[in-house]
Amino acid sequence: MITPALFDRVTTDMRLAWEEPFGPVLPVIRVQSVEEAIDIANRSEYGLQSAVFTQDINKAFYVAERLEVGTVQINNRTERGPDHFPFLGVKSSGLGTQGIKYSIEAMSRPKAVVINLKR
Repeated sequence: MITPALFDRVTTDMRLAWEEPFGPVLPVIRVQSVEEAIDIANRSEYGLQSAVFTQDINKAFYVAERLEVGTVQINNRTERGPDHFPFLGVKSSGLGTQGIKYSIEAMSRPKAVVINLKR
């Protein structure tokens, strides 16, 4: 069993701030503004998912628009979502887009056939 760990007052010069642990580890970086939070998040080499918690829906969309990630969850933890949703990452997170529709498209090769009939 792996015990969850929360690290408070992590700073951007700490290795923990930039690693993608894929485990029950939560580093907390305290910021002074929304812009500072967006800047720190976008400096990461990873961009799989993010979560924004707020009661201000306009602020949620403002942040979501600016985050360089594949998915933004608003007022929920990050998760894959239903199969018909795209699941993707940017930067060093993920390769391609997953989800039924996107997987079928990735494994299909379209072909165009053009017929020119004389008149």
